[in-house]
Amino acid sequence: MRTSHSEETEAARSTSGPLAVGPTVVGLSSAIGSTILTVRAPGASERDVVVSAAPDPVLARRVTAGLRRLAWVRVDLSTPVPRCRVFGTSRQPRSLPVPLAAALSLVDAGLPVVVRVPEAER
Repeated sequence: MRTSHSEETEAARSTSGPLAVGPTVVGLSSAIGSTILTVRAPGASERDVVVSAAPDPVLARRVTAGLRRLAWVRVDLSTPVPRCRVFGTSRQPRSLPVPLAAALSLVDAGLPVVVRVPEAER
């Protein structure tokens, strides 16, 4: 059922431009054992961030098997040990911790990503 309020909300949402809060991944290339993420911060140029993991699609399928729909993935590279979470739905919204290799595979597959990089790399 559509109401006039939902139409106003959708109209307001569609007229505003895309919202970029933090750095976004604009490119990903991997070689044996490492991956280069091309990251663009709002109002800044692109930077390459090297991580010591390669995308693993088999692992990504295994750790997200309980989710019906995947929404987005968060990759936090600001700590010595990268922390990653995938957000999606099963019967209700859920977030699951995932290994870096699985998160990189989800990013490579086109899932929206929010990335946090160290201050020196911004």
